[in-house]
Amino acid sequence: MPEITAAQARANSEASTYGADEVVKQVSQFIEANSKTGATSITQILSKEAVSENELQGAITKLEARGFTVERICATAAQHSLKVSW
Repeated sequence: MPEITAAQARANSEASTYGADEVVKQVSQFIEANSKTGATSITQILSKEAVSENELQGAITKLEARGFTVERICATAAQHSLKVSW
């Protein structure tokens, strides 16, 4: 895999469409993997730079509509932290 340059990374960031649907997809992958190990919850850390408050709330609403319990935990200036239980 070729090494990425700073200019390419900036272009990727500017073109990003990462939103609520992508958050739900990512969280769902972690839920599936961890539930197969017997776990009943996951903790997901998301960058505030990548995921806005509105996008995060949209993802939480979608997860709760699917029957999951979502708790915001340990937020910092740089990241959102969620505990998702089932």
